[in-house]
Amino acid sequence: MAMSPRTLQRRLAENGTTWRGQVEAVRQKQALELLRTTGLPLRSIADRVGYADVRALRRAVRRWEGSCPREVRGAADPAAG
Repeated sequence: MAMSPRTLQRRLAENGTTWRGQVEAVRQKQALELLRTTGLPLRSIADRVGYADVRALRRAVRRWEGSCPREVRGAADPAAG
């Protein structure tokens, strides 16, 4: 990135975010897209987005959506619900 870690930290702060916040935003976008558009097992989705295990993915989805991954997946596929 051609900048020191501290400079990156300052630039992110100037834009009202953090490295952790950006990582979380990317994980959220990717995980929800995979849940809604694929039939991949939760273990595969957790691996792809960088969670240590399925429980961590379940907690994150509940935090983001207020529901479990199965409900998010079912809401995206009316035939499944």
